Amino acid sequence: MARFHGDDCRVYLGVRDASADLVSIDLTASAETHDATTFGSSNFREVDAGLFSWEGALAGFWQTNSGAGITSIERQLENILGSDTSGKSPVSVYVGDADAIGDTGYLTSDAVVTKMSTPIAIGDLIKVSATMKGNGRLGFNAILLHVLAADSTSTNSASVDNAASSASGGRGNLHVTAATGSGGTIKIQHSSDNSVWVDLVTYTASTAASCQTSTVTGTVNRYLRAISTISAASSVTFVAGFARF
Repeated sequence: MARFHGDDCRVYLGVRDASADLVSIDLTASAETHDATTFGSSNFREVDAGLFSWEGALAGFWQTNSGAGITSIERQLENILGSDTSGKSPVSVYVGDADAIGDTGYLTSDAVVTKMSTPIAIGDLIKVSATMKGNGRLGFNAILLHVLAADSTSTNSASVDNAASSASGGRGNLHVTAATGSGGTIKIQHSSDNSVWVDLVTYTASTAASCQTSTVTGTVNRYLRAISTISAASSVTFVAGFARF
C-alpha cells in the first residue's frame, strides 16, 4: 500500500490553486448520536445514529492583496466569511502532486467559513487560519480526472477504471482558475465498457474563473473521464475530479 507525504498534496479552494498558500488542512467528518438506552440495555449504553456533518480547518501564510481583485488567500477567505455563496468555498485535495489522472484525494461540498484568525508572533511568519462547516456530504474517495491545465480545444481526457460500478452516487468538483474568449463547457462522463459514454455531471458553461460542485445519485459506472467542449479561439484552465459515495 502506497504512503504519501504531506508535501505531495495539492489543494484547490474555490477558483484558487491554494497549494502555494496553505501549510495545513484538516477535514473531519462526524456523525451525531442519540441516547437509546433503556431499562433492558443490560447496563451498557445504546445509541442511534443521527445527522452527519463535516468541518474543516486550514492555515496558510498571510499575504498582502495585490490590485483591486482578490489575489491573496486572506482576502479570499475574508470574502466568504459567513457566506454560503455557491461555488466560492468547495475544496479539492489530491495526493501525488495532482499531476496525473487517477491521483486520489477527497472533495468537499460548499461550506460556510465560520472563523478567521491572524496571529502575529515576533519570531514567526504571519499566518492566517480559518474554519469552515460543510453544507453537504464529504467525498473521501476522489479520483483526479483532469490535472490543472488549459484546454484550448475540445478534449476527451483519459479514463479511470474503478474495476466495478458503484451504486451510491457521488460528488464531482470543478475548479476553473481562468478562462479566455467564450470559454467552454466541462462534463464528467461514465461508461460500463470504456467505449460508450454517458454524461454523469454537466457543469454550467465556464466563461471566467469559477467553481462548481455537484452530487449525483444511483449507479456510477465502472469508468470515469472528464471532457471539455471549448469555444473557438477560447480556453479553459481547470482541474476536475469525482468522488464515489
